[in-house]
Amino acid sequence: MAINITQDYSRFYIGSESIKSYGSGGEGLTPKDTLVKYEFNTTDEHGNKIMDPMTKEEALQAMKEISGQYGDNVLVEFSGDGLQALSQSLQNQIQKGDWKQLTQEQKADRAGKQELLDKSIVHLENTHRLVIPNIQTNARLYDSLENAPEQVVKASNGIIKNYLLPHDVSGMTETQRRDAIAFGLEEARYLAENYLDEQHGKDFLAAMETIARYGMGGTVSENGKVTYHIEQGPLVGAPDDYVSESDILKTKAPGLYKELQDLNQRIVRGESGWGRKFIELQNRINQTLNGRSGTWSQGKELTFYEEAVHNYQTWKKSVDDTELPNIYSNVDRRDITAFFDSIRHQGCLGESWLDAARERFTGWLAADIC
Repeated sequence: MAINITQDYSRFYIGSESIKSYGSGGEGLTPKDTLVKYEFNTTDEHGNKIMDPMTKEEALQAMKEISGQYGDNVLVEFSGDGLQALSQSLQNQIQKGDWKQLTQEQKADRAGKQELLDKSIVHLENTHRLVIPNIQTNARLYDSLENAPEQVVKASNGIIKNYLLPHDVSGMTETQRRDAIAFGLEEARYLAENYLDEQHGKDFLAAMETIARYGMGGTVSENGKVTYHIEQGPLVGAPDDYVSESDILKTKAPGLYKELQDLNQRIVRGESGWGRKFIELQNRINQTLNGRSGTWSQGKELTFYEEAVHNYQTWKKSVDDTELPNIYSNVDRRDITAFFDSIRHQGCLGESWLDAARERFTGWLAADIC
């Protein structure tokens, strides 16, 4: 039975896409074939306030009403700092001294709500953190930093923004740009050794090295502006041959893409009578994705979907085959002073550049080392 909608959640809707082979279903379960995303942030990307934090009642009601609009084959993803207060509120309830006074039924109810949040709320979407365009790399980076001090997260973002993926390298030679990427990786290794446990440190460095490879493939314009080709890639947990059908439609069938977006808006607004349209539209989408692309590989003409998979895998192989710069040796990571002393006369970045980098790095970690 459809749930009654009491709020207009359309302004929180950020997209919808088909999922290819997400989950096998299993006994009593329906495989997910559609992902719908909602984001509740209290500030915009510039830090301006756009909404008050949600109470636990408001957040639970929003999740209930939004999820109630979709069938079992739809995966609804919630994100944003506006929902994090709910998770923290329930955690605080569980940790309070009156926990022992609760009945087993009350304990089970609160634990169940916490489990629902852990599964449903995506905490990667943080307006104060960089978002790496590749979904899996972004997830690996922030999963590795899950329990790290906020200063380490800040330093990691600073390394990416200033050294691995800078958007302006005017005044630098290509050799200096390469050395800056190598330097950024050395700072990442410093963080891994001094702030993260072995497994998180390993995952963190794997993510940072992948980001550095993205950086190595950047294209620099005459005025020093850098552009990067970073594919979105599969969802976390999705098959390796997954690509976003919406992205294919956007370029190959823009009219069909618009129909899909319009239908998504109808669903979000809680309108009825869209079930038959959804099925009919999905059939047309499948026909388009299976159409002949004109691209051939190994003697076979690819469908539009196969072409997108082929292009992604070609891009990924190119990234994986990118050689990282090996500039620094015998780096001492005991503390910041030893670290910078050990690399000061290596590479071609110069004394003043390194002095500024040291001041920047110390500033990122200042609250943690004071």
